[in-house]
Amino acid sequence: MNTLSALPKRLTDKLAGKAGREQADVRAHLHAVPEPAAGSREDAAAPATTEPGPEVQPTPPGLLERARSEFTPPDIWSEDRPALSKVVNYGRYGQQVPDEGAARAAATAWSWFAALNAAVSYAWQWVTERPSRTTIAVALVVLASLVPAARTALTVLLWPAHTAIELITDH
Repeated sequence: MNTLSALPKRLTDKLAGKAGREQADVRAHLHAVPEPAAGSREDAAAPATTEPGPEVQPTPPGLLERARSEFTPPDIWSEDRPALSKVVNYGRYGQQVPDEGAARAAATAWSWFAALNAAVSYAWQWVTERPSRTTIAVALVVLASLVPAARTALTVLLWPAHTAIELITDH
């Protein structure tokens, strides 16, 4: 066998028929670990409970810490934004309000409103992420504006841009 082969040794051995003999000698290196006996030293070293004691439980954050965490914007440079399902689930199951009542209903309604706004923002971000997508979207808007019914719908949907264009062009 040529020892200067570009193929790895295992592959050249397998091609030469040597792999079958060597694999029979290999033993599994993983095995089951037996449970420790009831009176053994390992059993005595294990803690009796896994619940943290009162001195271990974290203290609730103070008013300043809560305000800082509430009003600090997210790190959008290196962190991804949450999925829409996480936004809605925060309103449904988050710990910011009690589990039942008007406050929970308001938090759930607000989370749906926030998810709708995020969906529009995510769609806009997706369209403007690539020049090809943006070019196609602009071409579709221009073509749709040639149809009278679509022009009316675009005027309603894009009223800020429509108003700005009217102000700039004095029409």
